[in-house]
Amino acid sequence: MQRRAPTRRTVAVLGAAAVATLLAPDRDVRSLFVLGDSWAAGLHADPARALGQVAAARLHWAVTVDAVSGTGYVTDAGGGAAYADRVARVEPSVRADLVVVQGGSNDRDASQAELAAGARRTLRALGSRFPAAPRVMLGPGPDPEPVTAEQRAVDDVLADVAEAEGVAYISMLRAAWIPSAPTRVLDPRNHHPTIDGQAYLGLRLEQRLRGLYPRLTRSV
Repeated sequence: MQRRAPTRRTVAVLGAAAVATLLAPDRDVRSLFVLGDSWAAGLHADPARALGQVAAARLHWAVTVDAVSGTGYVTDAGGGAAYADRVARVEPSVRADLVVVQGGSNDRDASQAELAAGARRTLRALGSRFPAAPRVMLGPGPDPEPVTAEQRAVDDVLADVAEAEGVAYISMLRAAWIPSAPTRVLDPRNHHPTIDGQAYLGLRLEQRLRGLYPRLTRSV
């Protein structure tokens, strides 16, 4: 049976630093849940066309995005909004066939032990909330450029936690998703993806999700 395209019910923009977007599906449309920071929120770009929405649209899936700027696995941006805490507040009606948790750059001031503990807590919270959905970690991008040893250390800690928890890990840094030469992907004034950059990152994410889960992401 051919799946119907997602239908848009609401798009709630909570502000430049926090975005929650829901594309409400019919029950026969698969759903993506994205948890993240300002890169997933589309800060300084278009919040309705951030990387999660782009990836889901290319998959012909519905999407729910819970992204708050300045937050991370440990960092709550002063509002009690670290990742695991937000998972506990996800509406009961939200469902997911695949979960992506993005970020880590805002946790650069946390110790490696704190970061690892926060990442484990987040993954386990997501596993409890969406027990049937595979979880994927999308590591931080170069925020800001150029990439530093500190940023790579955060990426390494998250990759280690993902491996230990049996979760797929996508490293933007190791895979060099963003070239070091000036491009239209990042705005040098704010170190965030542009509208074109969000479209590019959404494309890369969709491609990796298809590679990781070919049967789940196959069009039927």
